[in-house]
Parts: sequence; C-alpha cells; structure tokens
Amino acid sequence: MASTSLDLSTRTFPARIAELGFTAQLPADWISHDLPNEDADFSDPTQLVSLAIVTAPYAAIVFAFAARPAYEDGTLHDWATFLLNHNQLQPRAVGNDVVAGVAAVVGEAVQPSDLGTMVVRFAFLEDGGRLVNLTFTAPELLADSVRDAWFALLRSFTLETPKGSRFDTPTV
Repeated sequence: MASTSLDLSTRTFPARIAELGFTAQLPADWISHDLPNEDADFSDPTQLVSLAIVTAPYAAIVFAFAARPAYEDGTLHDWATFLLNHNQLQPRAVGNDVVAGVAAVVGEAVQPSDLGTMVVRFAFLEDGGRLVNLTFTAPELLADSVRDAWFALLRSFTLETPKGSRFDTPTV
C-alpha cells in the first residue's frame, strides 16, 4: 500500500523530565494526549517515562516518545535489544542511523495484539546520559499507508537541550 499524503506540522513538546523537551514534524490533525504525572522507578531497568503520545484521529496508530536514564554499560544496540525483548517485540530489521544529530538504533518489529499484528517502528538514542525512545505503532495493514510520517519524524526530531552522545555517530 502506498504512503498517504499527510499534512505535517512542526510540534513542540515541553520537557517532562531531564530537560527532554523536543520538536518534531507530525501529522497536523493527530491528537496530542495529556499525560499523567509519573513517579518512575528507574531501579527497574525496563521503566521509561512517557514524554508525549500522539494518535491518529481515525485509527489505532500511535507515535510515542519515552525516556529513562541511560544504562551504565553496554552499547545502544544492547539497550535496544533488551527493551525490545522485554516488550515482546520481534525485530524484522535493525540498523544504525542518526536522529537528533546523534547515533541511533532504528528498526521495525512486530507484535501480536487483539487488533492483529502490529508494526512497531522504533528509534533509540542516547543524549547526555538520557536514553530516548521514539516509536510508531500501527496495525500491519495500515503501517505503510503512513510510513512517510515516521521518516519525517526521524529527520525532524530535535531535542530542546541537546547534550551529546557517548556513542560515535555513524556515517549514513
């Protein structure tokens, strides 16, 4: 299925934790949800705090942004694999990219659900000791129809207070 033309607009989200405000291009008519205040227990290595959730007005399609303190050891790929496995996501493709000017692990995974197979496109990046996760989740039958919105997000995502990554930026 071909990607549908979407009206994208630049949207800014204030920091909820760790100076992690950000700006990104997202579909203009999609809904940004109010999030509850969370008391995160970062002693749990699987815990992330939601930064923003934006959903399509017409289908179960979700952009989600979350973060946690970066782990003390391992690589960005190790961290991504750990969190994907914890959430029972089955990667179909994983690679290196640059998001927000720093190294990122990006890819696509699938996950069974009550709505059928869900496609989860993901990006993990580390900036100043902060692990940031971007995801796009959609039913498999709809995922490609809005894929251009995912790529626009990856190209446009910028942190309000970038601090730099401990990982070398790949040449892509």
